[in-house]
Amino acid sequence: MKKIVIWPAYLTAGRTKREGRMVSRRNAVKSPKVEEIGTVARTLNLEPEVEKEKAYPKTHWDKSGRVLVTKRGRKGEIVREIASGIKELREESKAKSGGR
Repeated sequence: MKKIVIWPAYLTAGRTKREGRMVSRRNAVKSPKVEEIGTVARTLNLEPEVEKEKAYPKTHWDKSGRVLVTKRGRKGEIVREIASGIKELREESKAKSGGR
């Protein structure tokens, strides 16, 4: 099965579309981590491969990492699902830690 790359920049709330964000501002996440992307991708059965030492081409000095996932449908849809999954993951962890 074909793999596609998911960069944290695709989901980052602080970036513009020109800087690489692929989701709407409403769906974007503040500083997403490759570990979070990998966790959500695993729950979506996308067989993630986390590569921590990779750098997004537009910010080649920043080794933010990337996640390779199995392509199942459109890339934009997958990125949106991962973004909403990270939001849910953060809400769950906030609820467990007592709302802090």
